[in-house]
Amino acid sequence: IAANQAGNSNYTAATEVTQTFSIGQGSQSIAFGAAPTVVVDGTGTVSATGGASGNPVSFSSQSPAVCTVTGSTVSGVTAGSCVIAANQAGNSNYTAATEVTQTFSIGQGSQAILIASATPASIAFGQTSTLSTTGGSGFGSVTYAVTTGASFCSVTGNTLTGTGVGTCTVTATKAADANYTAATATVNVEVLAAADLEI
Repeated sequence: IAANQAGNSNYTAATEVTQTFSIGQGSQSIAFGAAPTVVVDGTGTVSATGGASGNPVSFSSQSPAVCTVTGSTVSGVTAGSCVIAANQAGNSNYTAATEVTQTFSIGQGSQAILIASATPASIAFGQTSTLSTTGGSGFGSVTYAVTTGASFCSVTGNTLTGTGVGTCTVTATKAADANYTAATATVNVEVLAAADLEI
């Protein structure tokens, strides 16, 4: 910076003098956008605005057992608290932004099951059949119940028994666990007179 002062009728102009000092790097900050809604096995997108350096904001997971992040896409691994960190590098004019974090919950995911039988299935009066299911990502136990036509079928554990000639509906329920909501599936079972059962 140069400083000058003009003279007048009694004084000459002052000799110019200069002062030199450094202009330091400016600071920049990061602000997260709204937290995404993410469930186990699902994804969501995080967003943030950074400072004037123009460098991109980068994201990382501080709770990789609960969630991971690739680019700005967050994937739910298990139910719990997900912590995402945001950083922005500096340049010759701006220092790196101070790291900030955003915390949100990873919710339970959904699961689907199937009763491992043809639909409709058929058994003979007095006959028994062992029920089983396929699918379902959680560790909840599976229970079975006759939901319609209870006079034609009964269930004990996973054993179905034909108790009358007619059609019943069997529902399987896989219980919820920490990471997945409960799932249900149904199958219609036709109970035939023993002589009518196709061999």
